Amino acid sequence: MFFETEGEHIYAHTVNDAYRIKYRLYELEEILPKNFVRAAKSTIVNIMQVYSITRDLTASSLIQFINSHKQVYVSRYYYRELRQRLNERSTYEK
Repeated sequence: MFFETEGEHIYAHTVNDAYRIKYRLYELEEILPKNFVRAAKSTIVNIMQVYSITRDLTASSLIQFINSHKQVYVSRYYYRELRQRLNERSTYEK
């Protein structure tokens, strides 16, 4: 569903688990398919697993995933690109 930095480590999050991996986020950006998009400096998400993005009055945005309780924040810097890619995600489906 997503990759996230926690301290000095990178974790691959699935619906139920998280696995520590040896790649850096910039390396993942180069090798992952187009349906993975940066959501924050410390997060890359699979747009095919995004259920919704909600914004509050402080302009913070929160991603909720399909079939999961896990959530991640979207930085304002990456919000526009992420919304655009979500709108285009049908082009990534097989």
